[in-house]
Amino acid sequence: MIDQVAELLAGFDADQTPGQARERAEELVRIIASMYGEGLERVLSVFHAELGDRSDAAFERLCEDKLVENLLCLHGLHPVALEDRIQQALQSVLPYVNSHKGNMQISRIDGDVVYVALEGSCDGCPASASTLKLAVERAILERAPEIREVRAEGPPADVEMSLRILSPA
Repeated sequence: MIDQVAELLAGFDADQTPGQARERAEELVRIIASMYGEGLERVLSVFHAELGDRSDAAFERLCEDKLVENLLCLHGLHPVALEDRIQQALQSVLPYVNSHKGNMQISRIDGDVVYVALEGSCDGCPASASTLKLAVERAILERAPEIREVRAEGPPADVEMSLRILSPA
């Protein structure tokens, strides 16, 4: 891979079209990201081999750092299953949802889209549905940054919920 990086870097020149330069840059980013992913996987393997039974707690601690957690997700190395992380996210906002006389659960996960089954009603101010939507989005994005969209199933008739989650700023 190092040779590929050197070759790609050497291939940038003033005679390239913008499209050719973009393609070369994208390939360079893919290779470097792959290198980092493989390196991170090797580090975690050594970490696990050295810590043995204590590695789960240590991995959990690593995931408390959002940058590290995002890197683990990016490379498919997160030690906690995606559905478990989404469930944790929903549990974190469940008291808020319950306070609006509602309930929710994961209906299904389809690629980078989560379907959340909503139950109950959103009594109170008209903004409660919007606030609820944002709370669910934020919680899921924080625990599962690889998710890009959350869709509600079975919301109250007056609640429009197609939640789009954008990459964190």
